Amino acid sequence: AWSSSCPSPALLTFLSTLELLQMDNASSAWNFDEETLRLRAEFLLLVQDLIDLVSECDGEWGNCRSVLDRVLELGVKRLRVDADGENEIDGIGSGNGNAATVVEEAEFTSLRKLILEHARVFDALCVNVHRQIRHWESEDSGEGSEELEEEDVKVLRGIQRTVQVVHLDAMRESLESGDAEGAVSHIRFLHFDYGIEEQSEYRIVLKDLLKVVLSRSEKIGDTRNQLLQIYSEAISSNCSDIVQMLQSIHDELLSEEIEMDRVQTENFIPHPLVRLQRYLEEVKSGKNSDDKALFLNEVIRYCKTDMYHYARVSGLHVLECIMDTALSAVKREQLDVAGNVLQLFPLLQPLVATMGWDFLAGKIAARRKLMQLLWTSKSQVIRLEESSPYGNKTDEMTCVEHLCDTLCYQLDLASFVACVNSGQPWNSKFSLMLSGKEQLEFRDEDTYSDPFVENFVLERLSVQSPLRVLFDVVPGIKFQEAIDLISMQPIASTVEARKRKQDIELMHMRYALESTVLALGAMERSVSGEVETHQDLPLFHLKDLQNHLDAISNLPRKILMVNVIISMLHMDNISVNLMHCGLPGSNFKLSNAWSSEDSCSTGSERGNKMVISFTGLLLDILRHNIPSSMIELENTLDDGVSTTSRQALEWRISISKRFIEEWEWRLSILQHLLPLSERQWRWKEALTVLRAAPSKLLNL
Repeated sequence: AWSSSCPSPALLTFLSTLELLQMDNASSAWNFDEETLRLRAEFLLLVQDLIDLVSECDGEWGNCRSVLDRVLELGVKRLRVDADGENEIDGIGSGNGNAATVVEEAEFTSLRKLILEHARVFDALCVNVHRQIRHWESEDSGEGSEELEEEDVKVLRGIQRTVQVVHLDAMRESLESGDAEGAVSHIRFLHFDYGIEEQSEYRIVLKDLLKVVLSRSEKIGDTRNQLLQIYSEAISSNCSDIVQMLQSIHDELLSEEIEMDRVQTENFIPHPLVRLQRYLEEVKSGKNSDDKALFLNEVIRYCKTDMYHYARVSGLHVLECIMDTALSAVKREQLDVAGNVLQLFPLLQPLVATMGWDFLAGKIAARRKLMQLLWTSKSQVIRLEESSPYGNKTDEMTCVEHLCDTLCYQLDLASFVACVNSGQPWNSKFSLMLSGKEQLEFRDEDTYSDPFVENFVLERLSVQSPLRVLFDVVPGIKFQEAIDLISMQPIASTVEARKRKQDIELMHMRYALESTVLALGAMERSVSGEVETHQDLPLFHLKDLQNHLDAISNLPRKILMVNVIISMLHMDNISVNLMHCGLPGSNFKLSNAWSSEDSCSTGSERGNKMVISFTGLLLDILRHNIPSSMIELENTLDDGVSTTSRQALEWRISISKRFIEEWEWRLSILQHLLPLSERQWRWKEALTVLRAAPSKLLNL
């Protein structure tokens, strides 16, 4: 009886063989090497294990035991030592021995159920047989033993072939019943070198399996997971040919699918992108709200993998496929589709936005939605620094990103002009530059904008500067609105920052002149009795004038403005269209002398005091904006200013100083020539005195 530690002769043989192989010249008693000895002993052990499994379930396996016993007898015969070169078993001659161990291949079919239930044992048996056959093919042996060995190899190949046929049949049955997972479980036991010469048998079954997997599920991730399982099983088979065949079949099926979609679909979109679009629509509508739903980043990762295979089979680049699909969607004005597609590669969004801009010519609403979906401005609201506008290299913008900012800015300007033209208020929350994707809901374009006006402004902006267009189409624009819009202009370099600073200074010069005209006009109306209210309005305008002049940092421009204002004081009947001019926005407090005026003063006295205060304040503003000395002028000017320019500035400064001194002298005379208390000075009368020649003033 065998002990529990060694329950069978096969195990004893295998253990003895392992011990024997530790000695020198272990296989000297046999006519084959040590590796062959180990493989034959292992073969005997595996067959004995199968016999033991059958013995445990008597009556269920039919004649499996009979077949396995004869296979075991074959294994024992191949381990027997025969000094005469022949194998004998228990006194039976070689001929009878061979007849006793011959097993027809058809008899192996009775092992089908056993093969399926104990596939791993049979797989190990097939691997052992494969190694034995390779050793036999590589050895040179005698003709007599070779003939006997061929008979044994024929039986061994029959075992391998039967195992392969059983697994292929099982895969077909699983596919017919719709059990793709069951079919996948058999792939690890397939091998091209296990007896089936026609590889087409493998190809047919594997192709049917891939067809089922690729067509069965439309949910993102399912197909990929099943394909990973298939390839994992194929790699476990230790047969690289199986993996290569799967890849070839997979590419073939993908190619057929692509060609079919191209023929059947007018506006072709790659199938992975179609699934992505469908998933995002379901998420948006709330249909795909299950806790098991994939996160967006996982969906994008799966879609990228599918797009890689699509591009590889199509012979295209992945980015080329994405760009073609996105631009085609923009042409059809399916902007949501383009935005969904570009979620795979967000860095392509500004490129598609700029290229798609031309596809939407004349379509303001579509252009606005395009920029809102695909671009979020990186520009700061105001960049007036002389240094580089980007302190951090990661903040640097590409030319395409800067172009996107410019297009958004042009849309904002066009929207502002349309609102002003239609009498509607414009709010910065409608700005693409300031809000970007944070503006979740689009406003009603029919109510707040005029496509004709906006297209007209965009055409002008394509050839002219924003400053020129803004003041041409909205000549009465308020200063705060103008400064806000110009400050929003995107800049991408130090040169552009300097240009914008110059534009803002030009705006201050323009509004300084406007404040001067408004102050002179308001002064004339207030002291003439035409206006009963806003008696301090001229002083408010002078305060705005002072603020605008202080904002001008360029000294030659300041001197120019002072000379222009002096020239305006010599002009009569200066007027401006007051339709677009409201009260100044500055919080100006009157001087102590003016604000502490006695409440019991008569109207004529207040008017005369106003003439004196207004003129004195205007002269103080002019004096404040010219250099007090030539040394201050030299320190302020740049070294690049030519000598001729310096002389011209000195000449203008001297003229301005002389004018201020003369008017201060005339103002002192005017104070001594105040009319009777019952009558106040008119502004024109005061100007007559201020402009009079010294000889006439002396006569007075």
